[in-house]
Amino acid sequence: MILVTGASGNVGKEVLKQISQTGIRVRATFQSPSSGASAPSGVEIAIMDYNKPETIRAALKGVERVFLVGPPTQKLPALERQAMDQIRQSDVQQVVKLSAMGGREATYPRQHADSEDYIKTTGVAYTFLRPNGFMQNIVNYNATTINAQNAFYGCQGESKISHIDIRDVAAVATKALTENGHEGKVYTLTGPVALSNAQITRILSDDLGREIRYVDLPSQEFKQALLAAGLPEWSADALVNLQDFYRAGKASGVTNDVEQLLRRRPTSFEQFSRDYRDALRREERAAG
Repeated sequence: MILVTGASGNVGKEVLKQISQTGIRVRATFQSPSSGASAPSGVEIAIMDYNKPETIRAALKGVERVFLVGPPTQKLPALERQAMDQIRQSDVQQVVKLSAMGGREATYPRQHADSEDYIKTTGVAYTFLRPNGFMQNIVNYNATTINAQNAFYGCQGESKISHIDIRDVAAVATKALTENGHEGKVYTLTGPVALSNAQITRILSDDLGREIRYVDLPSQEFKQALLAAGLPEWSADALVNLQDFYRAGKASGVTNDVEQLLRRRPTSFEQFSRDYRDALRREERAAG
């Protein structure tokens, strides 16, 4: 039995989708029964709260491998530590953790590095997946302004980033969870090339049939926009810090881990844009 935590999140949802297609028994954790209603048929549902050890223990019954995805909050390392304290007392043989590329040079990857360090002390076999930024963030976080203003905003300048498609991250996670030989491995997952925002806007413009712009803002101005959109201050600061990390050119590296594991090239941004073009257009019709 495989347990997929964070199954309502962007990555967890795709991992659950791909694993459920393998025919292997899978259980997925959600915060509430209503959030679990969208799970694929045949998937066992568990309601789990990282702050309630008894719910973690219940979710782990009969589980051999866990896909661990902590919530993207200030408490992520502590919450994943609480999960690992229960996992180390269970029959789980391997944890595949969704981590992040970047070491300790930005807030989000630093949190994951702290969590990785603790996992190593537990004695549980692990696999760490360290993806770069997700291509899907263009749709998930920028569709509103792309459709209303033909623009998206940030403070990362024109440094290149090797964004990765979430579907590729999930495919790697599925292999690590369903095959032997990935214990003790660390995979840094990137797209096939690093692209600047100018290159991204050209691709989007071609697919959407209208000019899309990237507007670079001063860091504090971007933070104020995030706060105005309702983000907590810690989250806004962490996102600005991540954009500063990008601006410094520290997310431009390209690895071959995806190609070696999946026996194919990672999904290109051009392919991603084509695949998600209709989603952006649906957002456009809704906004109109």
